Amino acid sequence: MKTPTSDEKTTAIIAYVTFIGLIIAMVMNDAQRSNLVSYHIRNMIGLSLISAGFGVLGWIGFPGLLLSGFGIVLMILWFIGFVGALKGEKQEIPVLGKYFQDWFKSI
Repeated sequence: MKTPTSDEKTTAIIAYVTFIGLIIAMVMNDAQRSNLVSYHIRNMIGLSLISAGFGVLGWIGFPGLLLSGFGIVLMILWFIGFVGALKGEKQEIPVLGKYFQDWFKSI
């Protein structure tokens, strides 16, 4: 396995820093394609979509306590992905990570 460059690690980390960071990472990765960065971008796209879905559920009146529990789980999954980016590894997000990689494989 190839050791990631510092630019690859930095871009992968940026992907996890808000939605704006995700967009910036996508633009940076478009200029110089990296498997590691693409992996983390796909993870963050999936986590962002789930987060947006929870926001919609809260907006339409879904019970807040249940959403808070899902929010904590989502934050833990985000943290796992973020730590993987810090290490420069393709750290799979439990349960959902393989689906994110499959669903967004064109990215």
